[in-house]
Amino acid sequence: MKRLLVIVITVLFVFVSCNKSSKEVDETITTGKLDVWVDETLMPIMQEQKAVFESQYSYAKVNLIGKSENEISKAIIEGKANYFVLSRKLNDNEIKFFKSKTILGKVTPIATDGIAVIVNKENNKTSTSLNELSSVLNGSSSNNQLVFDNANSSTLRFLMEKTNVKSLPKTNVAALNNNLEVIKFVSQNANAIGFVGVNWITDVDVETENLLKNVKVLSLEIAKNKLVKPSQSSLALNEYPLSRKIYLLNYQGKTGLGMGFASFVAGNVGQRIILKSGLLPEIIPTRELKIRKKI
Repeated sequence: MKRLLVIVITVLFVFVSCNKSSKEVDETITTGKLDVWVDETLMPIMQEQKAVFESQYSYAKVNLIGKSENEISKAIIEGKANYFVLSRKLNDNEIKFFKSKTILGKVTPIATDGIAVIVNKENNKTSTSLNELSSVLNGSSSNNQLVFDNANSSTLRFLMEKTNVKSLPKTNVAALNNNLEVIKFVSQNANAIGFVGVNWITDVDVETENLLKNVKVLSLEIAKNKLVKPSQSSLALNEYPLSRKIYLLNYQGKTGLGMGFASFVAGNVGQRIILKSGLLPEIIPTRELKIRKKI
């Protein structure tokens, strides 16, 4: 009789456990599902964050939605997005939308990124300047094919703001689909000038690495006889002219997985991932040194 009772209890326990696992897990700061709308130029670093976060918290699922900056802005106003990674804070219209729903957001700076100017390896050019880029972007110089990741991207907006260009020329400008396509185009065209996020050239997969063999990054002139390339040191010293802050913006208006993911990315592990990627973390992770006495 006792044996039968044990069997029945065991079967019921297994049934309840399986039934519970088949349902959605309740949302907490380390469990549940989270949609993160990510500026496409920042996808590589966020894919690494997602992978490590989910490996540490097995009941957490982070869904990264890579879109252009303008597409994310449209999704915000349409009420489709409330959690994002962008190279800017929300604009007035976006903030107004969330205020109408009495939602106050939490803005977390997580890194400093940069826009790299790339050319084909066969191009004799090794450096440029903001003034020269301004001439290229406004069409004064027509010797090169300009290539951007997307007509609605943060990269294009940022460059036009930095170079005071109001409109682009109608010829010799190509808007592709993503940063990888920009790298591929430049690797195959000797007269192309491309603009990509630094994390697309610092921490790459095999496909991108092979394409980068035919590409070089231009230095930017910041003073007479002083050139800098995008690197962690030039970003940290605020020397690279095309640097920008990266923000994680949580406008969920509730306590949940969004808070946990933001804490992870801004915490020690998340900042180490950013450091390893080649970007500049918001907080430099410390290293503990252990001194061992020789016997």
